[in-house]
Order: sequence, then structure tokens, then C-alpha cells
Amino acid sequence: MAVSQEYRDPWVLGGLGLLLVLSLGAIQLYRSSPQSLAEARTRSLVAARPDAFTPNLQRAEERLQAAAAAREVGSDSAADVAYAMAAEHAWRARSAAPDEAAISAATEFWAEAMLQRAQLLQEAGTGRGLRRDDNAILRDALALAEQVLAVPTSPETRERAEEVQAAITRQLRFGPLQWLP
Repeated sequence: MAVSQEYRDPWVLGGLGLLLVLSLGAIQLYRSSPQSLAEARTRSLVAARPDAFTPNLQRAEERLQAAAAAREVGSDSAADVAYAMAAEHAWRARSAAPDEAAISAATEFWAEAMLQRAQLLQEAGTGRGLRRDDNAILRDALALAEQVLAVPTSPETRERAEEVQAAITRQLRFGPLQWLP
């Protein structure tokens, strides 16, 4: 079967090649989900880079700082999103870690982001005044603390996760039982 004459034009083949390259670039950019133009320039290559540990851990640190800044100004929803993204990047760094020390560092960073998010959700789910506690949000916070307990972490992090888990479990008790130890 012969290729038709219309596909032999060099402009058609060049255009199809350019379309393919731009499509692959758009897929990489979409996959990295940048938050700013500066991230879009660098982050689309992070997933394809052989050493993805360091950039992902740096992104996690940036997100954790952004969450702290959002919490300072009172934007709990922005802080929640930033904590979730920090945990995701730390988990990606953990999966791309070259050795056990890097795995441990990324795991600790992931656990810190998860516990900070659990505490934020605990505060958001706590009723103020005569308003009832939001048990769905508290259960989400409890699930985050339990995820941290399911992964091997340092004794200090494990102890902190157990404290957060106990506080949320106590808060989920019925009525005035939440004030009992």
C-alpha cells in the first residue's frame, strides 16, 4: 500500500511531528499539576527525571511552608490543600528515595504533613459554642493519624501520632463522654 501524495508533503510531516511533541509536553505539564508558572517550567520534568527524590522533597517543604503561611492568615482550606500536597510530594520522594536514610527522612516528612493536616481537620471538626462536632471531618482526621501509625516511623513521631489519634478518638465519643479520660 503506497502512502498517498498528501502525506508526503514535508510541512504535513513536520506539523504532525510538532503536534506530537506539544501533546507529550502538555501531558507532562498536566501530570505535574503546577501551581504557578515557575513550577510549570521546572516541575514537568520532575516526574521523568532519574533523581526525583530531591525535587519532590523540596516541593514538599515548599508546600509545608505554604500551609503554615495559610494557617497564619486563617485560610484553613488553603492550608488543608497545602498539607495534602506536601504529604503527596513527600510520599513520592519516599518512593524515589535512593537509600534507607532517604526513605526514613521522606517518611518523617510525610508523617509530619499528615499529622499537621489531621490536627487542622480536628480543629475544623470541633464544634464551638452550642454547635455540634462534625463527626465526618473528625473521622477523616482519625484516618490520617491511623495512616501514619501504619507506616514505620521514629518513636517520637509514632508517639505524637498516638496522641493525635487518642485525642480524636476521645472527641468522637458520644456526648459528655468525650471529656472523660
